[in-house]
Amino acid sequence: MTPVLRRRALLAAAGAAAASAGLAGGWVTWRRLRDGAGSDTPGMAEAAAAFFATTLPDPDGTPQAFAQWKGRVIVANFWATWCVPCREEMPHFVKMQDRYGERGLTFVGIAIDRAERVSRFAKEIGVNYPLLVGDMSVFDLARKAGNLGDLLPYTVIFDRSGKIVARRAGIYTEATLSPLIEKLL
Repeated sequence: MTPVLRRRALLAAAGAAAASAGLAGGWVTWRRLRDGAGSDTPGMAEAAAAFFATTLPDPDGTPQAFAQWKGRVIVANFWATWCVPCREEMPHFVKMQDRYGERGLTFVGIAIDRAERVSRFAKEIGVNYPLLVGDMSVFDLARKAGNLGDLLPYTVIFDRSGKIVARRAGIYTEATLSPLIEKLL
């Protein structure tokens, strides 16, 4: 084996090992957070306060304060256009926003992406709820709510009083989310 091929093989093996370790760590974190507890978990009151103190731009660049949705049931979803599971769950959110919006539900998508990509994707699937755009620093907000693995999608659900009542890493579908939403409305 030539030195170049040997180096490529070593780099490929190192990359595979790192990816495997990352996936294993992500799986453990996902299993722990998948059906995470809500406001009874230490630190969740502070996490909720951090959300309601946050202002992020929408895809058009207009600042939007998260606090404007207080008093409603809020499903805050961290996502990105490059995240395949995120793209799979968003049509479920669109349907649920249609179904429950008039009863007091608001989905808020917090994209870790570029505004132009978010706008294009939102138009493509017909997103009917507010989208905010942030950079990698937005993960700090998700971490405060328990997303220690920086996983996407990550969803935080607030009741009408602004308390975090559920958190989940991974996909929500209508079937898995509707029962919880029904209880909160």
